[in-house]
Amino acid sequence: MNNSVHYPKQQGMTLIELLVAVALLSIIAVMAFASIFTLTESKQQMQETVRRLNQDNAAIGLFNQDIKMAIGQQVSVNVDNSLRLVGDTQSLRLQRFNPFKAVPRQAVVNYVKQQPATILDIRWFLRDEKWYRATRSAASTSYAPWQERVMMPVRQIRCQYQSLSGQLLDHWPPRQGPPTALPSAVHCRITSQHNRQSDLIITPWQQIW
Repeated sequence: MNNSVHYPKQQGMTLIELLVAVALLSIIAVMAFASIFTLTESKQQMQETVRRLNQDNAAIGLFNQDIKMAIGQQVSVNVDNSLRLVGDTQSLRLQRFNPFKAVPRQAVVNYVKQQPATILDIRWFLRDEKWYRATRSAASTSYAPWQERVMMPVRQIRCQYQSLSGQLLDHWPPRQGPPTALPSAVHCRITSQHNRQSDLIITPWQQIW
């Protein structure tokens, strides 16, 4: 008679197998979390880059528009330096039509004299590695405050002003020769803090004709 005892086969996992499974799941979870974190961080960096590029493009576009719409002596309001574009390599001041005010196509000079708020005084300047745009109504006195706004952080700005003879000058108006209300073109190189360079050649609308 066989007295051997038969034990049932073991069901489930041993403690070692359970520990190995937990370790593997932990590694997979860590890898998945790291991948998600990397993707999230990359998405945030991309969104920040897009936002910065949009801000830079908006600033450069507005600067371009201001110079294109600069007005000369004929229709300017104040009788001082603001009656024409005045600039150096890192800053400039001009007058332009207020984009939020309607201006008739005819009799512009008389209309502006009656409605001076139609014209804006505008300054672009560099301060603490930031590019500023300041505005106020051209009808304001010289003591009226400017409304300043930071447009974009920059590393460097260099502008030059092309005379009617084609000469590029670091200052406008020319220190020698006949005075001219507006340059024939403004050449600027703008370098952002991330070393993105933008080269501009802007022609005021009054010089196009």
